[in-house]
Amino acid sequence: MTKYYIKPDKNNEFPDKGTAPVLEAADGLIEVDIPATSVEYFTRYWWMYRLQDNGQVQAPGNLPDTTIDYLQSLIDQQSQQINAQNTQINTLVSTTQDLQTVSGKLGGQLAQALASNAAAQQTIKDLQTTAGKLGGQVAQLLADKTASK
Repeated sequence: MTKYYIKPDKNNEFPDKGTAPVLEAADGLIEVDIPATSVEYFTRYWWMYRLQDNGQVQAPGNLPDTTIDYLQSLIDQQSQQINAQNTQINTLVSTTQDLQTVSGKLGGQLAQALASNAAAQQTIKDLQTTAGKLGGQVAQLLADKTASK
């Protein structure tokens, strides 16, 4: 808590807008305790705080809550959001790794298929060559048989 001294308005309900809060006691000023989390708002908007009988002030409803519980709940919410995003990132990384693995396997299978295709094409060429030779030999045999008659 930080102690500030303020001049109350004529009804003792709010600080006087014409005088800023100070840190030292003086005549005509009253002491109020300001939580450390509220000092920044109080020093900006002191005239909007309602004075209470117990030396405390009540923040206006239009200022953000700065209590430790409220700030901790904001931190917790952000932590949950960060954890959810990290989970999504980890899932995406895992999916990317899985896709890279599948891509590598498909690339290997494609290479094997191309190699098999090349081997099959060579086999077909070899068979065509052999068939051509056999055809030539058959033609020669027929020619020889016809000549010998």
